[in-house]
Amino acid sequence: MADRRDLPAEEFPSNPWPLAVVLVALTVALVLLGLGRWRSASLMIAGATGLAALLRVVLGARTAGLLVVRRRWIDVAVLTLLALGIAALALLVPPLR
Repeated sequence: MADRRDLPAEEFPSNPWPLAVVLVALTVALVLLGLGRWRSASLMIAGATGLAALLRVVLGARTAGLLVVRRRWIDVAVLTLLALGIAALALLVPPLR
C-alpha cells in the first residue's frame, strides 16, 4: 500500500453543531440516569445514537462536521446498529423490584 500524504487541516469537517445536538441529548439521558430512571435513560441514549445516524444520513460531509468518522454508509450502519441494540436491551431487561 502506497503512503498517502496527510490532508491539510482545512480539509477536515469541523462543524460542531450536529455533534453538539447529539451530546445535549446524551446529557439529558445522563440526568435521567442520575434520577434513577435507567430505562428512560437507556432509550434516550438509543434515541441520541439514532439521531446521530439520521443527521449523518441527511447532512453532507461538510455540514455533518464532527459526526463524520468513516464513509457515510459505515457511520450510518454502525450508529443504527448501536441504537437498535441499546433500545432492544433497554426494553428486554426486566425492571428491578
